[in-house]
Amino acid sequence: MNYHELISKWLKGSISTDERQHLQAWVHESDANMDLFKKYIREWQHPQSPNFDPQTGFAGFKAKISGKKRKRKRLVSALPYAVVLLILIVLGIQITGSQSNQTEPTTSQTPTRDTPKEKITLTLADGSTQILSGDGNEILTDAKGNIIADKDTDVLSFNASQDQDQNSIAYNEIYIPHGQTFRLRLSDGTKVWLNAGTKLKFPSNLNGEALKARTVFLDGEAYFDVTKNEEKPFLVLTQNVAVKVLGTQFNLSSYDTDENIATTLIEGKVSMFESDSPDNEIELSPSFQAKYKKTESSFSKVKVDTEQFTAWMHNKLIIDNLKFSEILTKLERLHQVKFLNKAEHLNNEVFKGEFENETIEAVLNTISLSTPFNYTRNQNLITIESKS
Repeated sequence: MNYHELISKWLKGSISTDERQHLQAWVHESDANMDLFKKYIREWQHPQSPNFDPQTGFAGFKAKISGKKRKRKRLVSALPYAVVLLILIVLGIQITGSQSNQTEPTTSQTPTRDTPKEKITLTLADGSTQILSGDGNEILTDAKGNIIADKDTDVLSFNASQDQDQNSIAYNEIYIPHGQTFRLRLSDGTKVWLNAGTKLKFPSNLNGEALKARTVFLDGEAYFDVTKNEEKPFLVLTQNVAVKVLGTQFNLSSYDTDENIATTLIEGKVSMFESDSPDNEIELSPSFQAKYKKTESSFSKVKVDTEQFTAWMHNKLIIDNLKFSEILTKLERLHQVKFLNKAEHLNNEVFKGEFENETIEAVLNTISLSTPFNYTRNQNLITIESKS
């Protein structure tokens, strides 16, 4: 395998996941490989940049992040040191060297993952509420003692009971708080992955004769693997938009606080339309994403890397040209925290990066390498301030 070509692909941002893994293994094989890799990065970043001498404070982060201004020309001149360091970080390379002038942002020592978790709640059609544990097995019953679902670790499965009235429609609602994700198996076999801060309202029996369509209501983000049923389309209603499918896999993000509602199709075919104006519709084929801009009631479509929009299912955070303010919103949902950003000049900074199973401190520390700021944490409140 030509590792010169792999390094070139990495620097250009065109490297695949498999190629990056091969490159990571090669760099770890010897000091000579490491030195060659550093040399390539230095020469690519800036021919006149000083010798690379990274600190050990961020060794071991499996993340990449490259902060950039709205004007791309400022990237090379402003960030020769940070970008080199962060490119090494993404490959999980152990970095050693003397202490540099780079200092870590101020932070408290309270770990994010230790924050007490809000409970996942399930409100049944009969009005009763049940609290679900994050792990372990459970049997769920309604107010009459009838078994309606069983939970195996983090998957809650609903099975349509033969005793249920086929002519009635009864809805359950589940809420996933910030800092958690959860999986459901609906009564028709459809699998649903629910992201943090999400509510899903769904019929107890999706196969009931009274249902002309298998309709669910979403507030938040979910990935659907829909069981095919040509006689009963699967319909997701969210805010003033609907997504209609027969059987397919797609991700739908529809948080109240976001500017857009986005549907990303993995396989199959879906249509996305306004609930009040069905003629305002857009159809998707695999690897395409449709966005509905709420303020303009308009749709757009673009081909995307679907991994970016399903990464949350695998405890990954992928940032692709997101503004700092948008990143903070994602971190609030992922880590069950609130941000107070006093460094408002950072809001329009745009970043690109990837994190896997990292603490919120690791993410903030890495971003601050390219765009310096300080932050302090008081329990669930994180305050960001300009670096003096």
